[in-house]
Amino acid sequence: MVYETEEGFTVSNGQKEVTFGWVFKEGAFKNQSEYFIATEDSVKNAENLSIGIKKARWAVYSIKTLKRVSPVFDWISPLGLVKGQSPYYRGTLNGKEALFTLTGQKTDWFDKIRDRGALTGESPYYWGKKNGYYALYHIETGKKLTEDFKSSVIAGALLGRGSLVVGSYGEEIFFIYDIEKKEKISPEFDEDALIQILKHGDLERALKELSAGQV
Repeated sequence: MVYETEEGFTVSNGQKEVTFGWVFKEGAFKNQSEYFIATEDSVKNAENLSIGIKKARWAVYSIKTLKRVSPVFDWISPLGLVKGQSPYYRGTLNGKEALFTLTGQKTDWFDKIRDRGALTGESPYYWGKKNGYYALYHIETGKKLTEDFKSSVIAGALLGRGSLVVGSYGEEIFFIYDIEKKEKISPEFDEDALIQILKHGDLERALKELSAGQV
């Protein structure tokens, strides 16, 4: 149970209560997992609530113990661990992002990590961005599986569908890339064709259509 107070939010697990500066009502409060995200910083007293939330330091807590089970970050996404989708959560610190489990850090620090894939339990892959370029990585091995791309399309292997992803070297020109063969395997196509492909999301089908000139 969580209820709002003058100081912040008080969380009760039926045995004890703890008051936090702010609590996001995801995870344990929606029966998605035993975890929730909260800050011990005073947020309500900030002159601007949204600025107070941005300046606060956040951590993952267990509803069973009401104790912190993660390091403290500038921001934590509720996707993954907290929502009961995977053992991973994404923490942001000093403008960089990485994926973690309750046992520690599982990836390098990136400028950005996209929402889908390993984080949401759909595959062992994730798109990570460094120095302006995205690449697909394997969460368990840490291996980089693609070249550097200018895009990070949410489709194919990222979502647990085969070994194909969509790559791009820029200028809104795309192609299908096989992470097992480590090569580009389709003709190039533009953004309009990408939109058509993403309507059905099947990259194996898209490969056949592109080869036959049907897209």
